[in-house]
Formats: sequence, structure tokens, C-alpha cells
Amino acid sequence: MREVWTLGCHVLKRPLAGLLSADAALELHPADEARWRALIARRARGEPIAYLVGHEEFWSLDLAVTPDVLVPRPETEILVERALAQPATRGARYMDVGTGSGAVALALKKERPQAWVAACDVSPRALAVARANAAALGLDVAFWIGSWTEAIAAGSCDLVASNPPYVEGTDPCLNADGLRYEPRSALDGGADGLRAIATLIPAAVRVLRPGGRLLIEHGATQDGAVRSLCAQAGLAAVATYPDYAGHPRVTEGVWHG
Repeated sequence: MREVWTLGCHVLKRPLAGLLSADAALELHPADEARWRALIARRARGEPIAYLVGHEEFWSLDLAVTPDVLVPRPETEILVERALAQPATRGARYMDVGTGSGAVALALKKERPQAWVAACDVSPRALAVARANAAALGLDVAFWIGSWTEAIAAGSCDLVASNPPYVEGTDPCLNADGLRYEPRSALDGGADGLRAIATLIPAAVRVLRPGGRLLIEHGATQDGAVRSLCAQAGLAAVATYPDYAGHPRVTEGVWHG
């Protein structure tokens, strides 16, 4: 029922308190009622409510979202928490790889306004969403179309953070309600779910300064494999951190050069 009222607030452009107030006379124009019913029907078929209303909150930022980007999720905030766990150095340079809606990059820029923050994505449509979010929030983030870290000079970043595709390509959840509406290219990590992660780790090592950190979000059963890949690439102090549900979610490593 809450989602029904959320959709009503979106259609009528009124706050929930206004709709539920005993003093409010809820007289629907036929066009509004038809639109409201259509959105309810789409939600009943599993379409994410964020796509229906066009926005989602992440790190207290109201982000526009479209079916061209993943819906930002609470577990991805662990990337931001870990990034902020170390104090910012002067001239800090942060990079968000596969930015989607821009969620991680924009959260980092909000919290570290003096840092240089950049973000890339291979999808022009996703980057359009991210750029629009940055403009709406007044946050200065550099965006470009590119694959992983290819546009960044070697040894130039203090932090690389990424929420790459990590779902196994044969996992039935990709076709289940919710995920089947989201961009598959941002979810499908190949046969073992590690295809993008295995490519990202050495690419990130190339651009990290000595003492720089890599943060990767991954699946709840992939932590051991991701730690192994990080160690093979020469990262030290490799550790995994849980999400809010207690599942292993973000692995971090340090490049000592």
C-alpha cells in the first residue's frame, strides 16, 4: 500500500501528508487516475519503483534514474563509507569506474569537495544521467566515456572505487522481477561473475599511486575469489567488509608500488 501512495504522490505532485490529510479532498482528474493506475500495474509486474517515479535516494542525494542505469542500492553505500574511512590527503584524486547514475562519484564529491573526483562508464546513456545528476546537485565531477581506467594516467589516483557487473550470467535472478528491467550489461559478470572484476583489478593497480586504495563491490559469495585476485595483482592489506545485512560486499586493497 505504501508504494501505491508513493506513486500517487508522484502523479499528483503532492506530499504524502497532503494526500492522507483528513482535510484533503482527493478529487482525481480522469487523466491522473488513469496514469496512477497504469503505474500501479507496471509496479505489479515487477518494474522498480525508482524507474516509475524517476529518482532514488543514495547517500542522502536525490538522484534521477532511468532504465539506462542501475537503481542505486543501500549496499553500494559501503563503497562510500570505506572510501571515507581514510582522511583525505591534499590534492586527493578519486575515481569511480562504471559510474551508472553517478551515485558513488557524487557522494564522494559531496563529502570531499576539495578532492578531484572523476567517473567513467562505457554507456553514453548512463553518462547522460550521471552528468544531469551532477548538474542538478551542483557537484563538479569529471565524466567521460571509457572502459575501466584507460583514460587515466598511470600512478595518478589515490582511490579507485567500482560497482562492476558481478552477477553470474546464468543466475536466474537476472530474469526475475526487478533485475530484468535493469541494464543487463551493468549486472552480468560472465560465467563466474568475475569477468569484469578480473579485468578491473590490474587496470586499477596501474593508475593507483603508492598508498592508493582499490574498493570493489561484489557478490556475497565472491569475497574469497576477489581477495585472491587482489593479492595476485600485488595489492596488500586486502580485506572484505560486510553490507548492512551482514553479507561480504566490498573488498579493499592497498597498492604500495
